Amino acid sequence: MNVSILIPCFNASRFVLDTLDSAIQNMEPGDEIVVVDDHSSDDSMAKATAFLQQTGVDHQIESNPDKGACAARNHALSLAKGELIQWLDSDDLLGAAKVATQRQHLHPGGKALVVSPFQTFLEKAEPNTANEECDWASLTQPSPADWLASGNMTVPACWLGNRAVFEAAGPWDTSLEVNQDGEYFARALAAAEALHLETRVRAHYRRGIPGSVSRFTAQKAPSLFQSIHSIHNTALSLEDSPRMRQMIANRYQHAIYTAYPHCLEGIREARKKLEDLPKPTIPNPNAISLLSRVICLLLGWKTLSQLRLLRARLSS
Repeated sequence: MNVSILIPCFNASRFVLDTLDSAIQNMEPGDEIVVVDDHSSDDSMAKATAFLQQTGVDHQIESNPDKGACAARNHALSLAKGELIQWLDSDDLLGAAKVATQRQHLHPGGKALVVSPFQTFLEKAEPNTANEECDWASLTQPSPADWLASGNMTVPACWLGNRAVFEAAGPWDTSLEVNQDGEYFARALAAAEALHLETRVRAHYRRGIPGSVSRFTAQKAPSLFQSIHSIHNTALSLEDSPRMRQMIANRYQHAIYTAYPHCLEGIREARKKLEDLPKPTIPNPNAISLLSRVICLLLGWKTLSQLRLLRARLSS
C-alpha cells in the first residue's frame, strides 16, 4: 500500500529541508510527499521545491486555498493519492524506518491506526529516546477506546493510518486555535476499528519554536474549551464508561488550570460539565517546583496562577 506524507508548511525555512529529508528516507516506490504552503513569507517553498525536484521523489507542492495549519492539512488530504496517510509538520522529523515498520500492521481495505512514541528535541534529534508523557508499558495491544481513555498524548507525526479512518473522522477543525491535534485524533480513534502500538520506531517533535500554534495564550482559551467539549462528545460516543468519564473530567480540569484566570465563561461551563463527571484526579500542571507546590498547598492553585501571570508581566 502506498503512503502519502502530508506536510503543511508555514515559514519553516530553517527546518523544512531536514523534515523533507526524514520523509524521503522513509519512502518506498509509489509513496509520495504532499506539501501545502500556508501563505509563507519566507523561502520555504523555494527550498522545498528545489530539494524535491533534485531528489526526484513523487511529490506535490500546492498552496493552501484557505489559511491555517488545519486548513492546509485538509487540503493535503484532498490531494493525497496514497492508501495510507502519514501526517508530518514542517518542523518535525520521522525517525529511521518509522513508516516502513508501522505499515506492516496495516492492510488494504482496513480502518486501523498505528502509533509510535515521540522524542522531543530543540536542535538535534537523538534516535534512541522517547517521551515520558505516555506509559507505553501499560498499553499492551490497546483498542482505540483504551488509548483514548488512557489520556495519553502524542503528536501527529506519530500516527500512520488507513486513509478510510481519516476520511471517516471528518476534516480538521479550522475554527480551533489550540489542541487541534488532540481533538482530531480523538475523532480518528473513534472512527478506527483497530489500533496497533509500534514501539521500535519513533517520530521527533521539535520544541521551543516562537509563535508555534501549539503554544497556549489567553486568546486561545475559548478554543481550548471548545476542543475539550468535542473530545467529550467523541469519547462517550465511542465508550460511555467510568474510565472514559474520568479521562474527560481530567481534561476539563487541566483546561481550567491552564486557562485561569482567563476565559471565565469557559471555566464556568467546564465546572458545570464536571458536576456530572467523576472527581478529577490530576495535579495542577503548573505546580512543578517545590515552591509552586507549597504555594498551591498553602494558598491554593488560583493564587499560584495569579503569581505566575504577574511574573510573566513583570518579565515582559
